[in-house]
Amino acid sequence: MTDSNRTQQTAADQRVYKRAFELADTLCAQADNVPVKWRRVLWEKTLDVAMDLLARIVYAYDEKAPKTRLAHLDRALSQFTVLNTYISLCNRHQVLPLQKQTNIAELMTDISQQLGGWRKATARMITSV
Repeated sequence: MTDSNRTQQTAADQRVYKRAFELADTLCAQADNVPVKWRRVLWEKTLDVAMDLLARIVYAYDEKAPKTRLAHLDRALSQFTVLNTYISLCNRHQVLPLQKQTNIAELMTDISQQLGGWRKATARMITSV
């Protein structure tokens, strides 16, 4: 991997972290607006998974060994799938206002694309060695 490619990849890694952080921050900011009946059953789990996703992204970013980074990214993608499921349930039960649902959906789409691209780039790095 050339220095130029490494710089581009690092910038992409930072973008996915920033978007995941923005998602977690958005979800945390909505905690007081969640109906009481959904707070324990669904919302706390949603926040937990969002924080776990953020941690997995940090672990992957900090990891230098490509194979271990790939393992962290695979776990992050699994966490993302769980989070997406919880967010879908929140939307179905109208836990959040429509405008927040739209903002969260945009963040989720962006994170999905960036995380998938990062995983593919990491897998290519492993196979090219």
